Amino acid sequence: MSDRPVRVTYVIDKLHRAGAQMHLGQLAAGLDRRRIQAEVICLLEGGPVAEELRERGVPVEVLGLGRLYAPRGLAGVARLVRHLRRSGPDVLHTYLVSSNVFGTLAGRLGGVAAVVTSRRDTGFSRNWRLRLLEEWVINPRIDRVVAVSPTIAESARRERRLRADRVLTIENGVDLAALEPALQLRDETRRAWGLAPDDCAVGAIGHLSPIKGHADFLHAAALLSAAHRRVRFFLVGDGTLRPALEALARTLGIADRVVFTGAREDVPRLLAMLDIFVLPSHAEGMSNALLEAMALGRPAVATAVGGNPDVVRDGVTGLLVPPGQPPALAAALAELLAEPARAVTLGAAARCWVRQELSLERMLRRYEALYLGLAMR
Repeated sequence: MSDRPVRVTYVIDKLHRAGAQMHLGQLAAGLDRRRIQAEVICLLEGGPVAEELRERGVPVEVLGLGRLYAPRGLAGVARLVRHLRRSGPDVLHTYLVSSNVFGTLAGRLGGVAAVVTSRRDTGFSRNWRLRLLEEWVINPRIDRVVAVSPTIAESARRERRLRADRVLTIENGVDLAALEPALQLRDETRRAWGLAPDDCAVGAIGHLSPIKGHADFLHAAALLSAAHRRVRFFLVGDGTLRPALEALARTLGIADRVVFTGAREDVPRLLAMLDIFVLPSHAEGMSNALLEAMALGRPAVATAVGGNPDVVRDGVTGLLVPPGQPPALAAALAELLAEPARAVTLGAAARCWVRQELSLERMLRRYEALYLGLAMR
């Protein structure tokens, strides 16, 4: 290695606003450019995160392949190979299963010295065909796998043809400085959403899809609504399930108590507005919304799936409940609504833990150490 920065190329399918994409945006833009030179390749399309990266000086190229698992996808591998041969990265880092497959193949054909893939969940996002392809074709050809939590790492180590010593954990980081202004605007945000001082706001944030468990949240809200007349329930995000969830709220008789905000650009302000944050997912990796809620001191009730138990220590930094069980979720929420002092204590402990263990700066330094170590082999 010369004294030049280590060149890292990231490959991902697209850069819309979702957890993995926003994490990659933080990572690629936040690395020390004296040590790491980053670029991002999108297989399918760009998006708002791509534009933000460009504004911050990180090159983004969109291949626009349309469909990956088709003849055009194979042509896309060839295009990616040509790009890698021209740019000559020291490290290729792929995100999400399609990019793990296509990126690793292109990286090896393109002569990249080190290939890193990612594990952001326990495998629920992969069908059996993709799982077999990744385990038998991709796993033997990679140098490292980065998992976002210890639980996700243990799941990865059980995969076939993947050496356990190649799996490491680097948790997502939280940009604490970017969140702080939201706390200063809490009262203003609550007024803007029509909340009175004695109203309680309970909310979930994420894409409205079945795996996220929002229907369970609405059923739990229905169980709580009669006894807790001052509680309003917020679902922040959008997705194909929204019409069905709105219909469910009407069927449960709580439509006047539930607010569907749609996709929002001011998520930190909405998190700060909440009195209790809910993560009702049936499966999860490491939720950025959960980490940000905890960093803002919001008491959290989360399902005990995926990486959630790695960050929510039950009864210490939040409460854990079984997935798919609205009565258990309602009971945990009722516990915090009945004991606001305990909710404040849990939120304060969560804030302290995230600030100590999961800062963005800590995450960036760990990725830099990974890339530098691979480049110097």
